[in-house]
Amino acid sequence: MKLVEFLILVLAAHAETLKRLAAFFGEEAFVEILEESDDENAPPRKSNHPRGTLPRWMEDPGSEPNAYALLEGTVRDFDLPAVLQFHLWAYPPYRAFIESSVNLNAKLTPGDDAGKALVENACADAEEWVKSLPMPSVVTVAAYKAAAVPWLRFRTETLKRLGRRPLGSV
Repeated sequence: MKLVEFLILVLAAHAETLKRLAAFFGEEAFVEILEESDDENAPPRKSNHPRGTLPRWMEDPGSEPNAYALLEGTVRDFDLPAVLQFHLWAYPPYRAFIESSVNLNAKLTPGDDAGKALVENACADAEEWVKSLPMPSVVTVAAYKAAAVPWLRFRTETLKRLGRRPLGSV
């Protein structure tokens, strides 16, 4: 699996989360919540990969098509309202990869546990992001449940694509 494919799955899960929370709160109220959350003032997340070199869990992609064009086309297909699309592009875990010098066409090394760790980190980041939203305490449990569904799907689909069993060993 290429890193760009992984990021598309991350963006798809986050787009679905944004849609579900916008439906839950109402779009205008949810946009206010997003604006109050002020991700810019959040503490910086530690990157799971070194800058400037391919991590050991990636293979050199050689020459490949433009990953950024693929990401842009995919996000356009999500058909999000402009303000939600802005917040999708601003999602901090996604930005960490985009702002690094890692080639988005790099492939995750098959059979390596790093792919599973990336998936688990993405799910943990998503949970942390939802918990950082300033919402009334009476709705937090329901909002967390609504936001968790896309990430459960993300985890299952991504682990399958990486050749891993989503539920682990039985």
